[in-house]
Amino acid sequence: MKSIRNLLATAFLASITAILLVSCSNDDNNDGNTSTVIEFSALPENARTFLTTHFPGVESRMIKQNAIADDDGSIYDVYLTNGFEIDFDSNGNWTDVDGNTQAVPTAIVPEAITTYVTANYAGQTINTIEIERTGYDIELSNGLDLVFDSQGQFIRIDS
Repeated sequence: MKSIRNLLATAFLASITAILLVSCSNDDNNDGNTSTVIEFSALPENARTFLTTHFPGVESRMIKQNAIADDDGSIYDVYLTNGFEIDFDSNGNWTDVDGNTQAVPTAIVPEAITTYVTANYAGQTINTIEIERTGYDIELSNGLDLVFDSQGQFIRIDS
C-alpha cells in the first residue's frame, strides 16, 4: 500500500513539475515580437540620414529589427554609444528619441514645443520625445511628462 502511495505521489509531483515547466517556458514578453540584430547599412535610408545628421560621429552600439511593429509603429531600435535610444518605423522615420538624461537634438523638436518649454520650464531640457497618433509626448529633465497635439500646442501634463 505504501508503494502505491509513493508511486501516486511521485506521479503527482512529476505532473505538477511538467505543468510548471511548460507554463514557464515562454518568454515573459508574450507579444510574440522577436528581434534580429542588424547592421547600420540595413536600416532604411531615412533612418541612416537621421542618425548621421543629428548624431554625427556617434557609433551605434546595437541595432535591432523587430518582426512586428510596436504600439508606436516602430520596427527598428537603435542604441547609440552615447546612451541615446532611437526607434524608427518601417520607412525609417523616427518615432521615439530617448536621451536617457541627455537633451534630444533641438532640431527634431517642433518649434512650438521648444517655445512652450522655454517659456514655462526654464532650465529644463527635453530628454525624450515620442511621436504619437495625436501628437507628441515629451519628458523633461525633471521627469515631467508633457503632451502636445500634432501642431505642437500644449494639451496637458501626463501623469
